[in-house]
Amino acid sequence: MLRGHAQVWQLMFAFADSMALKCAVELRIPDIIHSQGGGPVTFAQIASRIPSPSPETAYLARIMTLLVRKNVFSAHRNGGEMLYGLTPSSRWLLQGSGHLSVAPMVLLVGHPTLVSPWHYLSDCIKNGGSIAFEMAHGREFWDLESENP
Repeated sequence: MLRGHAQVWQLMFAFADSMALKCAVELRIPDIIHSQGGGPVTFAQIASRIPSPSPETAYLARIMTLLVRKNVFSAHRNGGEMLYGLTPSSRWLLQGSGHLSVAPMVLLVGHPTLVSPWHYLSDCIKNGGSIAFEMAHGREFWDLESENP
């Protein structure tokens, strides 16, 4: 019984994984770690390279914890300090020349324009023949894209 309950909770919050991944790409965390030799790097080193005068480190710590649990980054303690490194997964998120990257796809798939149609799935089923993207945006995908290149 409780296993089913836990599975429902996991499914409800599964979106958080992709949003945390998008956040890491937007903040260029894989590139920050890579620029320091690929790791291990301290949390303070990562936070200091976030392009913000005062990054919210509590939120960043939560994002890093989630992504370590998902094996996007590696982490281990050295004394009292957590050290982070790249994994085979996070190497695919490196941006810039010389890297085959899925980072642009992570940003595209997580963009509100592509996420919002998912909120219309039940309406599509109820209304039959409806296209979720059109319901969300009032026009077809390519029409919207041509208006917003």
